[in-house]
Amino acid sequence: MMALKVFFAFLVVLFLSGQGYAIDSYCNINVEVAKTGRVVKGSPEFGVVIYSTPICPCNQYDVVLSCDGFSSVVPLKPEVLRKVDGGCLVNNGGKIEGKEDPFKFQYVGTLPTKKFSPVSSEVACP
Repeated sequence: MMALKVFFAFLVVLFLSGQGYAIDSYCNINVEVAKTGRVVKGSPEFGVVIYSTPICPCNQYDVVLSCDGFSSVVPLKPEVLRKVDGGCLVNNGGKIEGKEDPFKFQYVGTLPTKKFSPVSSEVACP
């Protein structure tokens, strides 16, 4: 009887994973970058908005974005964005929520080569 329960539980997990309910398949980070229209010291200012996908009920922490080629004329506080192995850590590793309460920052300079593509994050569900 116990083996049947374990087998049934395995099938449920397998079914749900196939439906896209696995945490890593639906909890993604979205990054929007746009020029603000301001120019500082001859360079354009960009606004960055980072949030978790709307269908993800979980918060994400330790978000790392690609940042090869990134530079800012006006230095950013390391709590906002700092270079680490593999990219740039956002919000000092703190929580990134959904679009209704995104993490935002501005910088003056150039776009990174890969435009802040998500590299990694940790997911924590309530």
